[in-house]
Order: sequence, then structure tokens, then C-alpha cells
Amino acid sequence: MVSALGRGSTKLVCLALPATIAVIALAGAPAASLASPIVPPGFKLKASNGYSLTVSSFHKPDTDRGEVLVLASTQRAAVLYFVRGTVTDTSIDVDLGAVGKIDVDFVSSGKTRKERSDCNSKPLAIDSGHYSGTIEFNGEQGYSEAHASAARGDAKFILSLVCPEGPDSEGIGGHSPGALLSVHHQGGASFEFQARKNSPLRPARFNASIDEHRGKLAITRGVEAEAGPAAFDYDVSAGTATVSPPAPFDGEAIFHRGRGKSVSWHGDLNVDFPGRADVSLTSAGSHASLVRAVQNPSHPFDLPRGEERSDPGSSGAR
Repeated sequence: MVSALGRGSTKLVCLALPATIAVIALAGAPAASLASPIVPPGFKLKASNGYSLTVSSFHKPDTDRGEVLVLASTQRAAVLYFVRGTVTDTSIDVDLGAVGKIDVDFVSSGKTRKERSDCNSKPLAIDSGHYSGTIEFNGEQGYSEAHASAARGDAKFILSLVCPEGPDSEGIGGHSPGALLSVHHQGGASFEFQARKNSPLRPARFNASIDEHRGKLAITRGVEAEAGPAAFDYDVSAGTATVSPPAPFDGEAIFHRGRGKSVSWHGDLNVDFPGRADVSLTSAGSHASLVRAVQNPSHPFDLPRGEERSDPGSSGAR
């Protein structure tokens, strides 16, 4: 399941195995190659409707069986496709079904450029060549597309997967003035939704993600939005909250915590993910919780003595 979304294409979709991917991606190269130019394990190019398309591949040494990540992203939306294919140090061949086809070989330029991850100031020498062949991408429901016969090699995306999620931190519980409303649903297509505000007068931030499988593709879609304070109204002590996020969300939902662990989460709130529109975020079987929380607090908000650190209202919504 995807964690909370963050700004920037490499943070919108956060995988549980980023370090493994990056290690495997570079493991096939001999140790000496770290001092010589590295063939980038993928490429990046512009797609339609403001999206960028980033493709990265990885495989274990001595085999051409590998995995490919295809990321279509803007600053506020992203879709990540994970699929197995034929991968070598200098080629990527993968069938994306209805989404497209990638069959490319790396063409060395004989020159190098420096490239670094988002969290490492030490640059690596990367072959500045390009991938050549077939690049066909057709996002579901027409959210974006790309068609090209060549694209510049890219290593930054896969290198940055090993970076920490960033400077974000969170204070939860105690007397923190903000709130975090979390909703998740398991089974079929699994989704998560979060509404966050650092205080009653601060902007409201929303994010949602959904995981699904289509044929041999594992897909994660994510979006985020920001609105004025009125879009997320809450009273943590009373156990109530109302959310009405802006596009790509639509509608409203209400959270209410009753006696014991009784929770109600209902309304007509839905979201248009890239490639999957009109997904209900209040469907039966959803689980919701509301807690005090502040993102990037200047100081920790300790719980009062005797108050347990808990996740109130996490039972199934009705």
C-alpha cells in the first residue's frame, strides 16, 4: 500500500522496496564501473497533458529477467506501473498490454555527465547516451500519452528511490492543534485517503492513492490537493470531522466517532485518479480514524500523563 503522498514525482508514489530496487539496478555493473560511466537503467521524456514519463529497469546479475517501473507524473498526480520483462544492462523490452510497449536499446554517446540522487551530494558518472527503439505509452482513459523512438538516459529516479522520504516529521497526540483524518480500504482495489491540517486556520491538504492489478501490471495511482481551512473542519475531542476537498476530489464526507470504538464514515466523496475516474472514498468496509497531529512540528506534542497513545476511531466505518 502506498504511504502518504508528498510533492514531487519521486515522492508521490512511495514503494516498500526502494532500496532493493536501486541495489539490484546497479549490482550488475562491476565494481570498477562506479569510477567509469554507468549506463543509466532507464530514460525520461515528456508526455501529453503536462505529464512526464520516467522508465527505470533493474535485473539480477547474469540474467535477462527483470522488472520495469513506468512512472507517469505531474506535481500533483502520479501513476506507477510495475511489470516484469526482459532487461539487460543496455536494453529494456516490456509489454504493457493496453497501456503500451517499450522495446529499446541504449546507444552510448562516448561522453559522460554527472548525476546525483535527491539526497546524495556525491555525483556519479553517467553515460550521456540515449535509448533508441519503440516507446509507446497510452494512459488509461486518455489521461496522458507518449510516442517516441528515442529518449535521453536517466538514472536519477532510481537512485533517488533510496532516499529518505524527506524532512517531513509528524507530532501526534497530546495538545497538538492540528488533525489527521485517515481512511483506508482493503480488498479488491485497496485505497487510502488522508486529510491533514496543522491548525484550524491553516490550509487543508488532501491525498489519496489506490493499488490495483490489471493483467500482469501492478498499478499504483496517487493524487493530492490543497484548499482553504474550511475544506477540512474537525473537532478531535468530540470525534467529528467534515471534508470537502477540491478537484480532483468531489463531494463531501463526514466522520463521527461514537461510544467505544463505534465509527461512522459516510457521504458522497469520490476522486478522479489518472486513468481511473469516480472512485468512491466512502465505500462499505472502509476504516477511518481521526487523531491530533501536526506535520513538521517545531516541537513535539507530548501526551498528557496518563493518556495512552492510541489511534481512536479506527474501527470499520458504516
